[in-house]
Amino acid sequence: MVLQPAAWFLKVASVTLAKVKKAKQTLKVGKVLSVTRAQGKLSYKKASGTKKITVNKKTGAITVAKGTAKGTYKVKVRVTAAGKANWKAGSKTVTVTIKVK
Repeated sequence: MVLQPAAWFLKVASVTLAKVKKAKQTLKVGKVLSVTRAQGKLSYKKASGTKKITVNKKTGAITVAKGTAKGTYKVKVRVTAAGKANWKAGSKTVTVTIKVK
């Protein structure tokens, strides 16, 4: 049996300034990045970036805080796959781009 490593695909996500002025905006993980061939439970951790953007550890959802200024933000997120019996655990740090426009 050949074990394939997980593959990571990044996307640029956008939120509108008008919505962020009124309330925080949450982006599901699928809008920002996708992971394929990962085995075991995935977990997420913000490695660096502005305090105005947070990452949910369990779901990977990214929240842009109310009042975040217009601009492009880069946030590093560490994604970890727990692994299974025949699969090793693995992790990768990816840079996610969020545009407030």
